[in-house]
Amino acid sequence: MYCCFTGHRPESLKIAFDEKNSRFNALKCVISDIIDQAISDGYTDFYCGMARGIDLLCGTLVLDKAQDNPSLHLHAVLPCTNQCDGWNEKDIKKYEEILSWCTTKTIMSPFYSRECMLARNRFMVDNSGRTIAVWNGFYRSGTAYTVRYAKKQMKEIFLIRPSDLSVTTL
Repeated sequence: MYCCFTGHRPESLKIAFDEKNSRFNALKCVISDIIDQAISDGYTDFYCGMARGIDLLCGTLVLDKAQDNPSLHLHAVLPCTNQCDGWNEKDIKKYEEILSWCTTKTIMSPFYSRECMLARNRFMVDNSGRTIAVWNGFYRSGTAYTVRYAKKQMKEIFLIRPSDLSVTTL
């Protein structure tokens, strides 16, 4: 059973992705608990879009859990081969580290385009039974598109609001 992640980049969340930041740690705990629930519900395979922010955080959490549970697998779904062009060195290092541990790697396009990002999101939703979303509620974003798409496909959605860390299921 597959589960996928969608969420914002750090800039959109207005949360410093830093272990010293209490808001970041609280968000990380909520996401970790939702992943644990998915595992309890039988999900063993997780799709990660490998974007900066929530994707890389979720990927890290799954890989941490896989150390104690070898039945868990992380699958990278890359929008394009040059996804991390323009990223800072720290984010590239985290990306490459996570990618090296992924069970599979699917690449949607050889080059970046808006469509390759949407194709990645649709692929993950289409091939998953559950979507875990960290969404700030703004209508115009890739995360919003993915939540709407998952809803249209009648997929189960666990929605985490970063403002108050509330969790709803759709």
